[in-house]
Amino acid sequence: MRFRWLTPPAPAAIAIVRVPAVTALIDRPFPAVGAARLATLVDRAGGAVDEVVVARIADDAIDLMCHGGPGVRLAVTACLGGHGLDQDDGNGGDGGDGGDGGDARWRRLAAAPSPAAARWLLAHGDGAPPFASAFLVRPPLVLISGPPNAGKSTLLNAWCGHARALVADLPGTTRDLVAADVDTDGWRLRLVDSAGLRATGEQLEAAGQDLARAARRQADLVVVLDPVDAPAAGETRPDDLIVAARADRGAPRRRHDVIWSAHGVAGRDARSLLADLRRTVLMRLGLPVGPDHGARGLPGRARG
Repeated sequence: MRFRWLTPPAPAAIAIVRVPAVTALIDRPFPAVGAARLATLVDRAGGAVDEVVVARIADDAIDLMCHGGPGVRLAVTACLGGHGLDQDDGNGGDGGDGGDGGDARWRRLAAAPSPAAARWLLAHGDGAPPFASAFLVRPPLVLISGPPNAGKSTLLNAWCGHARALVADLPGTTRDLVAADVDTDGWRLRLVDSAGLRATGEQLEAAGQDLARAARRQADLVVVLDPVDAPAAGETRPDDLIVAARADRGAPRRRHDVIWSAHGVAGRDARSLLADLRRTVLMRLGLPVGPDHGARGLPGRARG
């Protein structure tokens, strides 16, 4: 016979555990099915463990509503084990090693950084994801890089849906890293706008470029804006996502993975171009895309 915690392990006023209707668990008779009553949860020796509300949900099952502090939960878990009950880990087996498998699953869900990550955990439990497992506990970091005036801050603002970064025609406007969390198809991404990379003798701009290079080393994906009307962007790597930026100003002259323009291009508006870019970013990170975020991630490249 097994019991199962229905509430996560975080401290709370009340915690609920579903248990078989074992008469020795409480100090008085069970209520009728569909009814509830106050009682005392007792150990096998008859000692009081906690004051509880007992709800009879079936002839052979009850819900115990106890105090939700961590110490009380541990005491209740130990008490139920003392009555010969095993803890269900949420997947049909016992928790093992003290029976905390269910709590571990709650902790993983609580740490999920996005709805899509939580849905994947609910669907697959302890299975190995087809993407970097770190994305189940933190958002992927996506660095937006490229030369000055490539439209990096404009892209960040368009993706966020509001003005997050300062935009100006003056080269070197962005000096610091500007970060924003965005929701993309249920996945939370950490977007980072960075200083334009170019030769400069200006100390503050050079410091901003150093920050951009440091961010590149930490990024899970680097999105390089390569303007179609300018020389090729420097400092690219094979696994970078190369975007034909300012695509309204002419046909791309180099290989690009996707095109982007805040003004749209012939037959395409900025919204549809941004949707393509977002989807391509998820694919490169290996994250599942689509309405159900199913079992398989799309092929892509990602750093752990």
